[in-house]
Amino acid sequence: MGCWKAKIASEAVVLAQSFQKGTGVRNFVTDRMAFGATAFALIALFSASHPVLDPDMWWHLAVGEAIWHNRSVQFVDPLSFTNAQVWVNSQWLSEVIFFKVSEFLGLRRLEFFAMLIKVATFLIVFASMRSKPLTKVWLTILFAFVAFPVLGGARPQLFSFLFIALLALKIHKQRQLAIDGNETQRSNFAGLSDALFLPLLFALWANIHSFYPLAFALLVIAVFADWANERMGLQAAMGSVWRRKMAIAIVFCGLAVTITPFGWHSAKQVIVNIVQSSQLPIEEWKPAMQMRHPLVFIWALLLLLWLVCLAWSPKRPDALEIFWGLFVTFNALMGVRMVALWCLIVAPFFCEHISQWLSQSKIFNRQTEGLKWLPTSTVVLLAFLAGLILALKFSQNEFQKMEQKEYPKGAVAWLMERNLKGNCLTRYDWGGYVAWRTKGQIKVFVDGRADFYPLKVMRDFIALYYGRANWEQVLNRYGVNIVLVPPDAPVANLLTLKTGDWRIAYRDKVAVIFLRRALAFSERALLWRHQRVISRKATMPLQTSKVR
Repeated sequence: MGCWKAKIASEAVVLAQSFQKGTGVRNFVTDRMAFGATAFALIALFSASHPVLDPDMWWHLAVGEAIWHNRSVQFVDPLSFTNAQVWVNSQWLSEVIFFKVSEFLGLRRLEFFAMLIKVATFLIVFASMRSKPLTKVWLTILFAFVAFPVLGGARPQLFSFLFIALLALKIHKQRQLAIDGNETQRSNFAGLSDALFLPLLFALWANIHSFYPLAFALLVIAVFADWANERMGLQAAMGSVWRRKMAIAIVFCGLAVTITPFGWHSAKQVIVNIVQSSQLPIEEWKPAMQMRHPLVFIWALLLLLWLVCLAWSPKRPDALEIFWGLFVTFNALMGVRMVALWCLIVAPFFCEHISQWLSQSKIFNRQTEGLKWLPTSTVVLLAFLAGLILALKFSQNEFQKMEQKEYPKGAVAWLMERNLKGNCLTRYDWGGYVAWRTKGQIKVFVDGRADFYPLKVMRDFIALYYGRANWEQVLNRYGVNIVLVPPDAPVANLLTLKTGDWRIAYRDKVAVIFLRRALAFSERALLWRHQRVISRKATMPLQTSKVR
């Protein structure tokens, strides 16, 4: 055990020296410069992916609006006609926040707000890294680049990723205090911060989004990993006092997550939602290896490099890195959405390994005294690039083009002009848009809340939309009288053959609207009545002049 401790101490000294020493360009790349460069680079990166207009954003806005107007979260769902139940909503607070931001500032500022949350999340990752400033900059940008396709747009999950990054930063700081041997600061940090910060964070989290079970798992793993470090001598442990206090904090966090409008039912529903979502063919819950997105392959390469680091890096991995890494890798393999979680957790450990390798490189440590102007120039250039991309991507024209391209804007406007009401079948990722834009006038079959609708409803939707054997029985059983789908949707091809019951009322490049004959007749009657009222109003001034 003594030789292990001596080896750990020598590795800690080498690691500290590699972080502190540096020649050439890294002598005049300060932490402040590196932070600024990273911030501007992240703004440029995430702005380039906007406008996102995430399909889930629309129903989050619709639910947030309903909560605000009802002054309550416990009401029968106003968006759909297939599940008239009270939704146990674990993300109601974030939906209200998004709605109010959208109401006061508009959709563009809402997306800008979402972009800032992403930037803040990876700046926290940057702060969690322990390396030379330049290494932290390019590694933060690399991991953000891999994560940004699955971060999405204005969605409550952004708050969860932000909170997970904060939680990881807290553990990394405590871990570093243990490595540095600062017993006094470590005791104070574990006592006051854990007792107050964590329960308050989880109480807020339980009303913001449903990812807090992941945080519970990370905390429990951290406590177990510290015990393993102490038993096996892998690294200086945070200590039994810290573990006891963390165990107490975890218990209080468990009580804190019941502080919601739904009490303990909210936590129970989160587990039900996770199980149900995993049984449905939802894109973001597919295993990572089933996706063919190029960035998934880059993530797979990073995963391979991390495994190489575990085996051959000069810095020996500790139990926290191994257990946290295995946990988030399993989650990413099970659902591509969790690739972002993997990037947040693995990046600081990966940075330590890369820093050790680079510190031993003669090329990396060579003198470059003539390039002292380079860091400042790089920060200025990145600031200009970030501003340019912001101006281009957050313009009103860009948002209008994206909405017209991705959503049935013209078809919804047509429905609203005619004041039509009814039960609408639409594409899964259009449901929230239709519900939001029609302000509840059109009820949708499903709207993206896979955790809200019973499995039977979701399976009936799949059977109906894709034209399975019983599609027509499902259509009639649910009383659907409006179908708004892409022109090439399977159900659209089938409905064109049902000319006796359905007719095409509207068509453009993005969407086609089918109306039941009965609804189409009432729509024509309403239109005729509307035109009669307009013509009668137009003749009223002439009649008045004759009377006079």
